Amino acid sequence: MRFNSSFVASVATFGLFLCASTLPSAVQAAEVTSAQVAAARTAADHEAIASAYEAEATAADKMASDHETMAKAYNGATGMKGGRQAMVSHCNRLVDQYRAAATEYRGLAAAHRELAKTAGK
Repeated sequence: MRFNSSFVASVATFGLFLCASTLPSAVQAAEVTSAQVAAARTAADHEAIASAYEAEATAADKMASDHETMAKAYNGATGMKGGRQAMVSHCNRLVDQYRAAATEYRGLAAAHRELAKTAGK
């Protein structure tokens, strides 16, 4: 029984490490570069940037959903004493951060779509 508790703690610690290594700033489904933004002149350029930001928003939404599922799993886990609530809180914080990132990415996409309307061809 002690082996199982140690094993669960090790797996949970590894999962926590993986969660921490994927913070919202690292969500990049289709990276938008500063060079791409600086060079954007045409409607197509701005639409491409908008699409990339939409992809990043979708990726952030997925990460939020994944962490929401993990929080529920940690909350219902048996045999995990000590750090369970810390893991639930950690996942819930990431859910909030990823949702906020998705909102920001969608805002950037909308701004570039507006720029596309006034840009040259």
